[in-house]
Amino acid sequence: MEDIKNLKVNLEQMILDSDKVIIMPHKDADFDAIASSLGVSLIANKLMKENHILIGDPIYKLDHGVQKIIEEEKEGHSIICLDKYKEEKTPNTLNVLCDVNKPTLTYVKNIDKNHLAIIDHHDKDNETFDAVLTHIDNTASSASEIVMALISHFKIKIPADLANILLAGILLDTNRLSKNVSSDTMRIVTRLLESGATMEKAGDYFTEDFNSDRKIQELVNSTEFFNYTIGIILGSEDKEYTKEELAKAADYLLRYKIDAAYAIGNIGDGVVSISARSKENVNVGDVMRELDGGGNQYSGATKLKGLSVEEVGNKLKKILLPKHYISKPNEE
Repeated sequence: MEDIKNLKVNLEQMILDSDKVIIMPHKDADFDAIASSLGVSLIANKLMKENHILIGDPIYKLDHGVQKIIEEEKEGHSIICLDKYKEEKTPNTLNVLCDVNKPTLTYVKNIDKNHLAIIDHHDKDNETFDAVLTHIDNTASSASEIVMALISHFKIKIPADLANILLAGILLDTNRLSKNVSSDTMRIVTRLLESGATMEKAGDYFTEDFNSDRKIQELVNSTEFFNYTIGIILGSEDKEYTKEELAKAADYLLRYKIDAAYAIGNIGDGVVSISARSKENVNVGDVMRELDGGGNQYSGATKLKGLSVEEVGNKLKKILLPKHYISKPNEE
């Protein structure tokens, strides 16, 4: 992991110099995005600075577990919508992006670089926000891992409820500690367990409702395999999925002996999303960047408008074959 001590010093000074802090996870916030945002809010609270977490999506459209986290934490943290953000923002507001670094994945596109800090683990590219403080560590398992290390440097006692949420963030981005796990990750997991988190309680956030679980299993059952190295899931054209359902279907495929998985489905408003996951032989972030998305070696995503699921699948396959991201199937 990159130098957390320098991040601590610089972020602390920026928070203290600001009027207030507004923390922004990415669109369709998942466990890692909301957990790392809550962690930064805890730091701002420790420094006695007014702070708010911006959630630009309707809460009811978010993953079931994320909704549960927001409901549990709304008393201890200020969670605001986009209209409220516009009211709260001042010329000296510090904006902190968590688990994201690109304008296309946030609800605020234009941010003064002198009032912007980024904490992320997804690869930087030419679309990344220009910011006075950028901490992007693609060796970290998750933004939650980075923020928990930061909390430790601030010497803040972390409540057990937030420890469970941060652990859920790490579990999500490591597929339950089965990929992209380093010794740093395990040290952070140990600190969270020592702070009162348990695998059982963190895992409770992943509990699916019956209908959602059925949709995930149907997605998995529709997988096409290319020489058993790459799995591509094509959702039904007439069904709508959440981004989290697509991600969980892709994660599920990694249980098998394949290198990478791509789950494609409609997410509403004429948008088709791809959620990509890999073990280590395929950098799915690179693949998603070729479709105007992003990510890192282990996790990536993109959204395309005005195309069918099949058309998006074909675009993906055209990228994969020439780049040798997949082996060409035998032709008979």
